[in-house]
Amino acid sequence: MQLSPSRLKIVKTELIEQFDFEKWLKDLLAGDFYEFEQSLYEQLMNFYDQICELLIRQVSQSKFFEIRQRAKAKELGLKKLSIRKAEIQLRTGKKVTYDSLYSKKVPKGYDCTRHLSHIHWKTDQKSGLAYQSLSCLLSVVCPSFALSKQVLNHLKIQANFDRIRSLSLSMGQCCKKERSRIQLQAGESLCGKRVLISIDGGRTRMRAYKEQKASKREQKYETPWREPKLFVISTIDEKGKANTQTLPIYDSSFGDEQTFELLESYLKHLEIDKAKDVQFVADGALWIWQRAKPMLMRLGVSPDKIIETLDYYHAMEHLEELVLYVEKEQKESIFKKLKQALWKGDLNKIKGLLKKGIPGVNLEEFTPYKYFEKNKNRIDYQFLRANKRPCGSGIVESGIRRIINLRFKCPSSFWYPENVEKLILMRAIALSGRWEIMIQNLLNFRN
Repeated sequence: MQLSPSRLKIVKTELIEQFDFEKWLKDLLAGDFYEFEQSLYEQLMNFYDQICELLIRQVSQSKFFEIRQRAKAKELGLKKLSIRKAEIQLRTGKKVTYDSLYSKKVPKGYDCTRHLSHIHWKTDQKSGLAYQSLSCLLSVVCPSFALSKQVLNHLKIQANFDRIRSLSLSMGQCCKKERSRIQLQAGESLCGKRVLISIDGGRTRMRAYKEQKASKREQKYETPWREPKLFVISTIDEKGKANTQTLPIYDSSFGDEQTFELLESYLKHLEIDKAKDVQFVADGALWIWQRAKPMLMRLGVSPDKIIETLDYYHAMEHLEELVLYVEKEQKESIFKKLKQALWKGDLNKIKGLLKKGIPGVNLEEFTPYKYFEKNKNRIDYQFLRANKRPCGSGIVESGIRRIINLRFKCPSSFWYPENVEKLILMRAIALSGRWEIMIQNLLNFRN
C-alpha cells in the first residue's frame, strides 16, 4: 500500500514516539549507564527494522519499481514474470517479506536468482550486502564461525552458524571470480613506486574423503597437510620503510604455477612495468627463483630494475647448519667470521672459512654449502642497507602467521580445499585494510 505524504508524516511521528525517553533519563539519574545504552541501542535497532520494512514494502508496490524490474528482466532475457513473495535479510539480521517480480522462464545456463528485486538491489542468497559483509568479515577475522555468531548475537544481530558459513563461502566465491581486481582501488597503480614482493608458504590441513558413500557422516577421510603459498605486494618509501600511503596486497594459492599466475595477474593490473624498481624477497626455494625474474621481465620490467634478495634470516639458519660441521674448538670464532662475510655478501670469504674449519671438505659436493652457491647473487646485504632496502621477508612471514596460521592451522580443524582458499583470500583482504574497497567492487561487478 502506498503511503500518502500526510500518512507518511503520521507514521514518522508514531515511530519516534516509541522511544522511551523517560526510562533512559531514569537510568542515567540512577547511575545505570550500561542499562541506558543497552535499552537505547535495542530501541534504535528496532527502529531501523521498522523503517526498512516500511520503506521496502512501500517501494515494492510502486509502479516505478515494477518498471525498473521489468527493464532488468528484459536485459537478462528473463520472461514470464509474475508477482511473488520475496524475502531480504537486513543488516540487523531481520528478514522482511515483500512483493517482487519473479521470472518463470530463464535463458539456458542462467544460475542467478529469479527475483528481479534481488537483482535490482544486488543481494546474494536473500541477504542485503550490509548483513553479508558484516557476517563474512567476522567469520574470517574471528577464530571460527561459531565465535562470529556469538559476536553478532552480542551486537543484537540475528545469526546462526549455517547462515554465516553459507554467506561467507558465497561471498568468497564472488571474490575469487574477480580476485586480481576485487581488492584494487579504481586506477590503482605501482607507477613510479619502489615495489617489494615476497612469497612464503603456510600450513593447513585438508579434509580428503577416501570413498564415496550416501552420507558424509559415514565416509572416512584423511587430513593431509597442504601448503598455501602466500604472496604480498607492497611499496617502500625512500627510507626503506613500509609506505603508509599504500595498502599491501595479499593473496594465496596452493600450486606453484597457480601462485605465480595469480601474482602475475595482479602485477599486470597494477602496471608493474612502470614501477621505479622491484625487489623480490624470499627464502631459497628453487620454485620461487625459477619463476620470479622471468615473470617480471615478461611483464615488461627491465632486468636492471629487478633486485633479487635471499631473506637474511633464512640465510642465517643455513649458516648455523654449516657450522655444525666445523671442528668444535673453532666453531665460535668461525661462526662470527661467517656472519660478517655473509653480511658483506662475500662468498669467497665464506669458502675460505669453511675450508679452514672443515678439513678436506669438497665444497662442490658439500650439500649445505650449495644453498649459498645457488643464491650468491642475492646476498649482498651491505648494498641493500646502503640503498635503504629491506634484507628480510618479515612482511610475508607476518602475513603467514596472521592470515593463514592463526585462522586455518587450528588443532582439529580440517578444510575442503575449495573453501579454504576463498576464506584465506577474504581474511587477507580484511587484514590488509581493503575490505571496504572489496565491498564497493562487489557492488560494481554484480548485475
